[in-house]
Amino acid sequence: MIAPRLRARARISTQVIWDHLTSPSAEIGEVPWSVEALTPAWLTDVLCVGVGGATVEDFSVGAADTGSTVRRSVAVRYNDVGRSAGLPEALFARASPGVLNRLSTWMGGIPEVRFYREVRPALDVEAPVSRYSGADPASGRSFHLMEDLVVGKGATFLMPSAHVSRAEAEQVVDLLADLHGPHFGDARLWGEGGWLPHYETFMQAMVRLGVRDGHEGARDLAVDVIPPIVRERWGEIWAQTDKAVAAHASAPRTFLHSDVHLGNWYRTSQGRMGLADWGDICAGHWARDVAYAVATTLAAGDRREWELDLLRRYLDRLRDRFDVRISFDDAWQAYRLQLFTALLMWTPTLVHPPSMPDMQPQDMSLLMIERLTAAIADTGALDA
Repeated sequence: MIAPRLRARARISTQVIWDHLTSPSAEIGEVPWSVEALTPAWLTDVLCVGVGGATVEDFSVGAADTGSTVRRSVAVRYNDVGRSAGLPEALFARASPGVLNRLSTWMGGIPEVRFYREVRPALDVEAPVSRYSGADPASGRSFHLMEDLVVGKGATFLMPSAHVSRAEAEQVVDLLADLHGPHFGDARLWGEGGWLPHYETFMQAMVRLGVRDGHEGARDLAVDVIPPIVRERWGEIWAQTDKAVAAHASAPRTFLHSDVHLGNWYRTSQGRMGLADWGDICAGHWARDVAYAVATTLAAGDRREWELDLLRRYLDRLRDRFDVRISFDDAWQAYRLQLFTALLMWTPTLVHPPSMPDMQPQDMSLLMIERLTAAIADTGALDA
């Protein structure tokens, strides 16, 4: 298995060099290598489907925001036919032009495309709508063009300073129940012939990228925000994470977003909580999303006060809407254990290994580590 992975990385790295040297414009039907590759013709083919005579005449792009992908706004100008048809003018693009971008998104490229094409249309949740999603496994390119939530829905993405109210926290767990419920225990997406990867596959890819070194290095850099009991028992975290990962294979799986941290949630101008960035979707244990979302979106004091009620609310919604029944005791045990898989998203983000891009500002990484380690301490998760 090692040789094929090395060959794939070499192939992708070579393609990135070629893309940057030649800066090819996107041909119709191709996955663009970057936002700079867009052309009016490519955008017309994607955005004007079903509107005869409509064309994209011009477009402009905003400043780049770089993380696991490169994100840019795209403002489109149509001819009179396109404008009269009300075609979308404010869009948002996510591309993978660099080596680290492609290596970090390679595993999730095809699943995210299929999510936007096949799963998203049937979900009754607040989430972005894609106008185009494409990925090319050979080159590692991925490209998504979707509605600009800020312009279209007045969305505000949650920053480290954001306070999530009790009512908004209830919306968070409601959305997760509505995401998990329809697919609970249904292996058609991830069983034989399915396309959704297991959570364990995602975690194994993270380990190959060097996240354990990043995790161990983060203890010293984040020492001031980690509770003493967690600092003292830091060496036990990896073993607990192994247990948490194993739990994904021993319980009914469902469809997971898997990266439900504070910064991927937004508020619309209508007061709805929404969830963006579906690049890490996988099949696994429901508690991965619930523990991760509750522990990272809420201030520690609010989480201590509300988390048991929020867990009960999630379980009640699964039961009432989808006839999925989980005992509270089992749920609480699973919730505590999955805090460790959530922490392993942020310690390597704070101290990222050379094979991963610098994905988040330090203040966000420290806040997530502070909230997750506080939850581990408060819930006694080290003894779960």
